[in-house]
Parts: sequence; C-alpha cells; structure tokens
Amino acid sequence: MMSIVDDVVSNGYGSAKSLPVLFHREPFSPQKYDFANKVISDRGYVVYDYAPISTSVCKGNGHIEIMNSYQIGANDVLDLPTGIKPPIDGRRYLCGFFDLYCKPLGSFGFPWDLVFVGHKSSDVDPLLGPVPLSVDVATHVGVPNYSFPLRHFTDADVWEYAEQHGLPIHDTRYDPANGYRERDDISMNPDYHLACTACIDPDGPVSVHCPKTKLEILNRSPRIRIMGADRRYSYCSRRTYALDENGG
Repeated sequence: MMSIVDDVVSNGYGSAKSLPVLFHREPFSPQKYDFANKVISDRGYVVYDYAPISTSVCKGNGHIEIMNSYQIGANDVLDLPTGIKPPIDGRRYLCGFFDLYCKPLGSFGFPWDLVFVGHKSSDVDPLLGPVPLSVDVATHVGVPNYSFPLRHFTDADVWEYAEQHGLPIHDTRYDPANGYRERDDISMNPDYHLACTACIDPDGPVSVHCPKTKLEILNRSPRIRIMGADRRYSYCSRRTYALDENGG
C-alpha cells in the first residue's frame, strides 16, 4: 500500500520525490516484512518507525486487537492496530499481554504537519465493520492534518492501479489467481499475528487457563487499558474536522 499511496500522491502533485514513510512493525516473525523491506530497498524510501506512546486492548465483533497509539504532533495520536488470530496447533504464537500489550513505549518528536493515510471509504474493519471517510482532507487546529488520497478507491481500483502502473504486489499475502483475496495463511501477513488473548479478554471469566505457563491465572482486563471499538479511526468522524468537503 505504501507504494500505491506514494505513486498516487506523486502523480497528483507532479513530484518526482518520494515522501518519507511511516512504517510501524512488530519485532516478531521477520519474514512477514520481506515484501515491504524489498519495496523499501528497491524504491529507496526513507522510512521511520518509532514506539507507540501507549497500548490498549480493543474488542469488537468478537475480535480482539492491540491498539497502538502513535504520537502525531504534540497533542494527537494515531491509533493503529496489531491484528490477532487465535493460536494454531504446532505453530509458534505470542502472548497477547506480555508480547503485544506490554511492548516498549516512547514519545516521538513528530516533525511533519501533513500525513497521507491509505484509508479507503470502502474499507471494512474486522471490529467495526464499514468505516467510510467524510472528507478528502481533514484539517485540524494545532495538530497535523490528514489527507486520504485513496478515499474514493475500491479494492478493485487499487489492484487495477497497481497493475497499470507496474507497482509491486504482495502476492504472498494476496492471491492474484483469486481476485487478490487475502490468503487464509497469515505467515506473510504483517497485519496479523498468532497470539493468545485469554487473559486480556474483557468479556472473559475472572480466571483463565494460560497455555504458556499451563497455570490458572486471573484475567488482567480489569487492570489494563481498554479502548472501546467506537473510538477507533477518530479521523472518520466529521466532528473532528475544522473543514468538511464543502468548506464548512
């Protein structure tokens, strides 16, 4: 997606210079980032990664994710999820609490005043369902602005654009022979990790079995940060904008 956003923005503004890229990753399963690393190397991107300022557990539609709140400017955060799939017998899996929720945290001196986000109005979130955008550019006061160059794209538009412009396609994650549907095997999918979430499930029992320690332990959810699913993608809400698409 980073190369598509960069190409759309570069063509739209007539710029031959690529934008700096914010690319956040987990330290686990490095093979998941093979495709991204090759794109970064081949296209010579300048890439920044930094720790979130906080984490929380978010649950919706029966799914649990770890929400990573990344500092964007001095007074704002951008919430990006680490998706979780349940453990599979015989496969290595993470502890949702220690590995994902308790990751190292930190602040970041964010130097930019505009962020291009690859969110499409056609996107469907596994926790929230459809998450349409209200504007092309979200203009804020005192914090960086957000631009959504792919707002009016569908998934089919994305793949057609990539093919027409000769952009790299992550075919170990998306299956070209099956309409670019996401493969069931998440081994090469950087958006998802196999992890146990038994002790961080806000709807779970008071005590749960920990498959890592083989012990019965207390559910930690009453003592950790929980983010309501409706708080995700705050930039989708018109009330967060200083300007809407009609200039109002």
